[in-house]
Amino acid sequence: MIKGSQLMGRAVIDMEAAERLGKIKEIIVQRDGERVAGFIVVHGETIVGTGGTRQMIPASAVYSIGPDAMTVRGSAMKQGLAELENLPRMSDIIGHKMVTRSGRLLGVIDDMLINGADGTVVGFVVGEGVRNKLENIFNPQRPQTHGYVRADADLHVGKDLIVVPDDALMQGEPNAHEGEHKKATERTDAADSHPWEERALEESTRPSIWTRRTDTPSRARSETPAEPGLKSETARPVENTPRSLAEDIARETSPPDREDEAVTTAPKNQSQA
Repeated sequence: MIKGSQLMGRAVIDMEAAERLGKIKEIIVQRDGERVAGFIVVHGETIVGTGGTRQMIPASAVYSIGPDAMTVRGSAMKQGLAELENLPRMSDIIGHKMVTRSGRLLGVIDDMLINGADGTVVGFVVGEGVRNKLENIFNPQRPQTHGYVRADADLHVGKDLIVVPDDALMQGEPNAHEGEHKKATERTDAADSHPWEERALEESTRPSIWTRRTDTPSRARSETPAEPGLKSETARPVENTPRSLAEDIARETSPPDREDEAVTTAPKNQSQA
């Protein structure tokens, strides 16, 4: 297994043309959450992340992910590009808070685990928010959660929260299965097959669970702007949850909330003008 964050910035090589295409900027995920759909690759980007050219590469074109570069087959890079633009990114998944059905706050998603042999999404790494990290410094005895939530579990994904089955959390370090990935890679080389392509072309019966966060503002435009000085409606249900869980869930404002705020305040500015 490999973490999605470890792929960021990795070189991408067209092995058929023997050409460097750029570096991985973003990972695109299928809506069913089962596998990687593709990658966004940039070439010529500046140190501050501006400029350069942007290119999408479907997962079906990936040949192998190595320690220094991801190799792709240039002849397969034009397959299924149209739908990649609207699929969710790894950045849309990071930051969701995970709560078990029994009401235990596990933490936030801060990374994604990928099977490097075929692009399967194995799970979502459980991380900690900024507040929890500070509390752990002053209270080292505070219980901490380590591990990852299985991607194939029955996840109920909302705007900011994910409700997961109580048995979906896998304890331990994901690297414990590194040997299995090496064996799978050896089998792939021996058979000269294209498991990334085979996996990408599989049809899933699982319903869509992930959406683009950029879709949120368009839905928010039809909502009535909140009155100044009043709490938002999204904050009220949290008050009924246990205090410790409510504080953890509501302690940080997620990017979609900031986008919603920008949209709802726009009509007010126009009325003043």
